[in-house]
Amino acid sequence: MSPAPAAAQLQVLGQSAAATCYEHALAQRHDVRAMQDCDIAVRDARVTRRDRAATLVNRGILMIHQNRHNSALEDFAAAEALGDFAPSALAVNRACALIGLGRFDEAVAQTDLAIRAGDTREADAWLNRGIALEAMDELAAAYDSYRQARRLRPDWQRPQRELSRFRITSR
Repeated sequence: MSPAPAAAQLQVLGQSAAATCYEHALAQRHDVRAMQDCDIAVRDARVTRRDRAATLVNRGILMIHQNRHNSALEDFAAAEALGDFAPSALAVNRACALIGLGRFDEAVAQTDLAIRAGDTREADAWLNRGIALEAMDELAAAYDSYRQARRLRPDWQRPQRELSRFRITSR
C-alpha cells in the first residue's frame, strides 16, 4: 500500500527556479527536468531563505514520488533547519517517506504529531497512520485510523477503499 501522496507543497511565487520547482511538486511531476529545476533552485544564491526551505520541501516531495525516501528525509531536515516550521509542519510528508522505508513505528509517531497539532492535512495523517499500523499488523487501530480519515474527508475515496478490505466479525 502506498501512503497518502506527499503533497503539502510550499508555495513559491514569481518566475524563478524555486517557483518552477513548486509547480512541479504541485503537478506531481518528478522527471529528470523537474529534479534539475529543483536542484538549480536549491543552489541559487538569489533564492531567499524561506524560498530555499520551501524548495527543499518541494524537492523532497518529488523524491518521495521517485522512491528516494532517504533523500526526501534529508531535504525535509534541511528545510526544517532553514525555515520557521512548527515541529508538525513536515510530519505528514516525513511519514510518507518513513512508510516507504518500512519504518512504520516512526511513521506513526509523525502522523500522531500532525494529528495533535491539527495539521491542515489531518485526514492524510490518519490515512498514513492506518497504513503504517496495518503494516505492523495492528488491524483494529488501522481500521479506526482509516475511519477517522473518512470522517474528516467523506468525499475522499482512498479511506473508503481501505475500509472496504476489512471484514468485521464477532468472536
